[in-house]
Amino acid sequence: MTYTFGNTAQAVSTVLAVFLGGLSVGAFVVGRLADRRPPSLRLYGALELLVGAYCLLVPSLFGVLTRAYVNLYNSFGVGTLGLTALRFGIALPLIVPAAFLMGGTLPAVARFVASQGSGFQARLDRLYALNCLGVWLSCGIDFAIFASVMALTSRSLQPVVPVAAFEPPISEPERAGRALSRSAAWVLLGGSFLTGAVALAYEVTWTHVLAFLIGNSVYAFGLMLFVFLCGLGWGARWVGRRLQNVEDWAWALGLSQLALGLVILLTLPLWTRVHDLFSYGVVGAYDFDLAAIGLLVAIRVGWLAWRTRRNRPLSASGGLRTDEHLFLGLLFCAFVATAKVLNAQFDFVWFFWGELLRLLITSFLLIVPATLLGFSFPLFLNLYTHGGQRAGRRVGRIYAANTLGTVVGSLATGFFFLPSLGSLSMLRTAALASALLGFGLAFWLETRQGSRRKAMLAGLAVLCSLLFALTPRQWDETRMSRGAYAYFNPGWRNGRVVYFKEDIEGGLTSVGEAGKVRTLLTNGKFQGDNAEEVPQQFAFAFIPALFVRQFNHALVIGLGTGGTLRGVCDLPFRRIDAAELSPHIVEAARLWFRDVNREALGDSRVHIKIADGRNYLLLSREHYDLITIEVTSLWISGQADLYNKEFYELCRAHLGEDGVLQQWVAIHHLRTRELLVILNTAAQVFPHLAFFMGSSHGLLIASSGALGCEYSQIQNLGSSPEVARDLQRLGVPSMWSLFAGLMLEDKSMRRLLSAMPQLAGLSPGFVSSDLFPDLEYQSPKGITLPYDTASRNLELLMRFRPKDDLLPGIAIRGQPSDNDRELVLGYIAEARGDKNVALKHFGRLSGPSRNEADAETARIRAGIASADGYRQSQ
Repeated sequence: MTYTFGNTAQAVSTVLAVFLGGLSVGAFVVGRLADRRPPSLRLYGALELLVGAYCLLVPSLFGVLTRAYVNLYNSFGVGTLGLTALRFGIALPLIVPAAFLMGGTLPAVARFVASQGSGFQARLDRLYALNCLGVWLSCGIDFAIFASVMALTSRSLQPVVPVAAFEPPISEPERAGRALSRSAAWVLLGGSFLTGAVALAYEVTWTHVLAFLIGNSVYAFGLMLFVFLCGLGWGARWVGRRLQNVEDWAWALGLSQLALGLVILLTLPLWTRVHDLFSYGVVGAYDFDLAAIGLLVAIRVGWLAWRTRRNRPLSASGGLRTDEHLFLGLLFCAFVATAKVLNAQFDFVWFFWGELLRLLITSFLLIVPATLLGFSFPLFLNLYTHGGQRAGRRVGRIYAANTLGTVVGSLATGFFFLPSLGSLSMLRTAALASALLGFGLAFWLETRQGSRRKAMLAGLAVLCSLLFALTPRQWDETRMSRGAYAYFNPGWRNGRVVYFKEDIEGGLTSVGEAGKVRTLLTNGKFQGDNAEEVPQQFAFAFIPALFVRQFNHALVIGLGTGGTLRGVCDLPFRRIDAAELSPHIVEAARLWFRDVNREALGDSRVHIKIADGRNYLLLSREHYDLITIEVTSLWISGQADLYNKEFYELCRAHLGEDGVLQQWVAIHHLRTRELLVILNTAAQVFPHLAFFMGSSHGLLIASSGALGCEYSQIQNLGSSPEVARDLQRLGVPSMWSLFAGLMLEDKSMRRLLSAMPQLAGLSPGFVSSDLFPDLEYQSPKGITLPYDTASRNLELLMRFRPKDDLLPGIAIRGQPSDNDRELVLGYIAEARGDKNVALKHFGRLSGPSRNEADAETARIRAGIASADGYRQSQ
């Protein structure tokens, strides 16, 4: 759905709310229906079959709903609220049918399990736990194995209980039990609703915070989901196995919620220390991983020794063997020995160590809270269905209440609380809410508690309140701006933070200042500065401008410091649109990088849009002469969407006949395989491509028309005072000098892509697409490589770069004479560093451009003389 609705938090929250709402309604309706039928697994089987049949139809519905989404948006011209309502309405017919059927599976199974006799709650708890652990295992397998070879579809988090086969219902009548009072029933329903809301508040906030602590690649999100599901499964399993006494249910429910609040508040100070672990590099990650695994093995062996010393049979603890400690020790030694061999032979192993460190950090921070969250729903289920009467209806109601709470929690957190409070205050508030909720539930539901239990609950509640008052109210700005997770290095840590804002879209936006250098950071990840990176950003505007024929309408996707936007503003465009996902990026560019963008955001031609760039283009009816994209890292979740085939098709549809697309390709921390996939994907859509190199970044130029330039137009652009000033920052004397970075054009590009089978083992037609998002899953693997990918990629490009022609395959239209081509070639040779060749071309020039050539010749000779004098002095 993100391909249609975009990657904004509001869009994701809307889709999630529709899904969870469908689960809630399905649980309520099917629960009532199940009680009117004889207990049987046929209803469950029918629901699962219908889910499978409907999901087979879903891919064919996406295209229809996307067209409806675009047409309705353009027909009614809706605003922000209207767009959210439109997304909600479009998502309903796609998501609700499957969600409704999924929501009904738990009540259907509960009705059957209740007919089996007494103690059905324990069996239902265990089935729920098995389901959570099954989804956890599936999530791990998906991301560990299948992520690299196929596009993944998200699994539902709702409890669809796996039942191996249909069994005939047992005729034993449902067991009668103590009637549940009306007030207690409403308390349980309300408590289930509130715990569901708080649980989703935690999940949304954890996902948000972990993006700037361990990273926001698709794998980082998968690891968070993996740990979260593991905790839910373990919590439910503990309830099913250990809490069989009815009298303990209310006490355990209150205590688990109080403990949840305490654990959250106690661990919050540790979150700011996470960056320290990444700062030791990927070799340090390997050391930490082995140390952590060794510690876990030692704890397990110690526990086994303690059990043996107490003369308790190990078989009573899940069938453990008496020699397990020996087996664990040998297994750990074999693991260490194998790891050393693999490290020396395979590069991809370092990616494993990096992701394992992220997993261990996430587990350390979240496994205990997630396990305590896993207690709540099974305990509510047991309390509300105690007695077994009308099991389907009761399970449906309590599940519907809980799921409805998750809908409210998701929407309220994503749209209101998280943007208003910030992530740290949100976690503190949610922790306090959990503690108060647990305290209230325990006192309300269990009136027969002894004074000791009451005193313990009261003491824990007071302790939680004290911790709430003592924990910091805002993150440590310097630590949270480091971004050490990005490339496993110390990250940004010099100077002071002068701007620090958090929003639901962009995460943490900060500006660090060290002397006169200011650096823009998003989640600690470098986005631009007012020093070394400025020339590169102006190149994103001027290099594609070489090929633009008409300067009517331009689109800039990704604002950053505003340097690219400034470059586009210096060109004679009549209207310029700029799409930026994070409002605080816009604010930071306006306040702290005026020296870079020279207040381009205030230009009357500029129209800033706070939107996902791809979704903005999908909904737009505009046609552009230039689309320039300033997206820094493919491995960040969602950014690889801008390199898929469908996005290139979208750009081509919005470009004029000779419109030009420019896309930033950062070749550092990018394997050659992914570089070739990017080029080949674009080549499947655009017939004409060129690739330019800057310092450590590439620029992909694509167009439907042949790539050429107008001589007079380039000359006029270069004579503009604004452009001349920007060229000076680029360190080049002329617009023609920009051609020095040309590496590949149509012919050499085809030669390179024809070698894909030999270079990367991929077929000539291999592309990254929405249905097969190869780049989304492969690009994060370049972060932890033990070698410099930029030098390898540059070496490959140089192999295919035409060597005898300074301007291969690029036609210069309207050139007065071949004599003027000498001026062009002189500038290109000079920018490439070949001054003798440049002097040769300038020396051949005659006519009106002779004065320009003489001035440039004098400048080159003066530079050569200065360099010679410096060498002699040394």
